[in-house]
Amino acid sequence: MTSPNLTQDLPKKPIPLRVTFILNALMMVLPFVFYGVFTSQNIQVGTLDPQWFLYTGAAYITSFAFLVNFILKRNFVGFRTMFFVNFVIAIPAGAYIGMVIALVSFGLSFNQKIKTYFLAN
Repeated sequence: MTSPNLTQDLPKKPIPLRVTFILNALMMVLPFVFYGVFTSQNIQVGTLDPQWFLYTGAAYITSFAFLVNFILKRNFVGFRTMFFVNFVIAIPAGAYIGMVIALVSFGLSFNQKIKTYFLAN
């Protein structure tokens, strides 16, 4: 007696969705790397307090948890909204890399394969 393969009927996650996932996962790590480099090398950029990197990293971790939830529930509006949220999170720390990743992720969300994935039930 064999057990049925429950994932057999679900569509495979498209590559643009995987790229978006990886880019947003990277955003969780980068602020902490920058914080470590800035504090250990005593780097100062204008009046920016390195503490903002920690706040930004914590906010990205929270937004990533919501992003994963929206992907699992196939909530396309929530999925796209998280990219706007990520862009707003990046503003106080001047996290230009985060802004670019948010814009690239939003652009990838227009890919037809991603739309098809979210519409499939």
